[in-house]
Amino acid sequence: MSETTLKRKSTFSIGQYSYILIFAALFIAFWLVSGSLTWSGVTMILRHSAVVGVLGLGMGMIIITGDIDLSVGAILSCIASFGCIIFNLLVLAGVSTGIVVLATVLFCLVGGTLLGFFNGALIGKLKLPAFIVTLATQLIYRSVSQYVCNIMSQDVKGISGNTFKMISGEARQGMYDFGNGTVLTLPTCGLLFVLIAAFLIYTATSTKYGKRLYAIGSNAKAAHMAGVNVEWNRTSVFTITGFLCGVGAAMWLCMQGGVDPSTVGVSNEMYAIAAVVLGGIAMTGGKGHMLGIVFGTLSYTLIDKIINALHVDSLINNSIKGAILLVAIIIQILGPQLRKKHAA
Repeated sequence: MSETTLKRKSTFSIGQYSYILIFAALFIAFWLVSGSLTWSGVTMILRHSAVVGVLGLGMGMIIITGDIDLSVGAILSCIASFGCIIFNLLVLAGVSTGIVVLATVLFCLVGGTLLGFFNGALIGKLKLPAFIVTLATQLIYRSVSQYVCNIMSQDVKGISGNTFKMISGEARQGMYDFGNGTVLTLPTCGLLFVLIAAFLIYTATSTKYGKRLYAIGSNAKAAHMAGVNVEWNRTSVFTITGFLCGVGAAMWLCMQGGVDPSTVGVSNEMYAIAAVVLGGIAMTGGKGHMLGIVFGTLSYTLIDKIINALHVDSLINNSIKGAILLVAIIIQILGPQLRKKHAA
């Protein structure tokens, strides 16, 4: 047996791919709890994971660099709210259906990118702490969308009250059909999530940019000394996450046809972090596989469905999810320590 083969065997650990085992166990549990499982039920898991999954991919890239973003849910809500306004204004102006849809989606993508870039510039260029910056922008983004909703006329909002609704018509129906449609029986938004995940997995594992992100998360000073532009890379990863929040906002509008700025996206940053942790990404940065985020997101959706299938009181739902997340973090931190002691 060659030295290379021995090295590969020594570095391989089933713990590296524990997110697959976790997903499989939860899927079997859901199957048993639900009593019956149809193909439609399976595909709904993917559909319900799409928005949080896209946010989780961005969160995963940020956590790999050793930072965190608490504003992803607020960016989603803010961009979806203003996207709904843009949509309604164009419909009221009599703009053609194709232009309305295209302009709304482009606004979501560009708007999310700009908000993410604002976060990244403060963190990467000004070197402010990510936790404080994104906590502050979380409050700003959500507050602005709620205030605008409060002062906006009913015609522009599309409905009375403190919510936004896309005006009914061909454009709204077209977006709704896309958001709730299927391709070869698979949900469209779920497939979009998978395609984005595939691209980012390739980026993280097979490009210099991805390797730089891991280097920064492992040791930012060493990465800087090796010639990595730490400031630009930190700025860029928050910008990419903002873009993904824009994608999530467009998905939300397509699937729901409206948005409540006070509730949409609330706790999504926690769900995204949970997906990252369940996917095996180290909260300390520099370790983990982006593929794990896909399974982590699906696992978190399964946890939610298992809780609902068991008819657990809704007031205790988040306690159960929080406990599961806490256990996952404890295993993530103590696991390597126990392996080292056992090896010694």
